[in-house]
Amino acid sequence: MTGTEIQRYVEKRLGQTVDPDEVLEAINEGLDEIGGMGLLYATANVTVTDTAQWYSLEPDYTQVKKVIKKEDGKEYIYQRWEYRNGDIRLFDAGEYVIVARKLPEHLSNIADTFTGLHRLYYNALKFYALAWVRENSDPESKAAQLLYEKFESNVMRAVQTLLSTKSPAKVRVLRRG
Repeated sequence: MTGTEIQRYVEKRLGQTVDPDEVLEAINEGLDEIGGMGLLYATANVTVTDTAQWYSLEPDYTQVKKVIKKEDGKEYIYQRWEYRNGDIRLFDAGEYVIVARKLPEHLSNIADTFTGLHRLYYNALKFYALAWVRENSDPESKAAQLLYEKFESNVMRAVQTLLSTKSPAKVRVLRRG
């Protein structure tokens, strides 16, 4: 999906043309809202050779949720790590997978395609952009408030769908004193 498709949706619902720069701003704000809800995740592979070194994660990572250590062809939850301002330090050498919350990538142009965002979030973004445009034309709009609520419910429905995948029943925790 592109920002232009969301713009067409907003224009069709409102029955008027809308400035593409405004729609782009609304889309990016909606992406920030989704990211702010902490609903998007990414992984990073890290090979640690120096246990005193801090490793920089991508700038759009906001919070490390878990660290998985790969050892002897198996994966273990690893708990000896520190995270500060986008950098992580792991206290044992080895191969790791970092699971972190992240912010979605903004669109820089209204014609751009969304990347790194599951398509289940697309309808939510349509409602956010529509609410944003309505609210800008009428700050007291009750319809805008209802559309923001619809945005939130669509985001939460997408999250529930995406989280409903079955995860492993057992996870071995690896701790070293």
